[in-house]
Amino acid sequence: LRLFLRRLKDGCMSISLYHADYAGLRALLKDVRVKGGLTQVQMAEALGVGQSYVSKLERGENFVDVLLFVRWCQACGISAGQTLDKLLPVNN
Repeated sequence: LRLFLRRLKDGCMSISLYHADYAGLRALLKDVRVKGGLTQVQMAEALGVGQSYVSKLERGENFVDVLLFVRWCQACGISAGQTLDKLLPVNN
């Protein structure tokens, strides 16, 4: 989810793994995984990746691809839409 962009002074957009919104996404992914009753090893098996990759996603060493995000949510038994609503609540 490369939606978290930081505007630079020159008007260019830059992506940062360390942006506060991206940190929120990482925390949310871990929370969803834990509440889903999955270990990092189990999540890795569900995604078809190694445990170290799951760890790197949760620590912010890799970007979260949108398709991986959807599969992550599915493995935890929650829809990607519900998860995004927790991250980016709709302002009415």
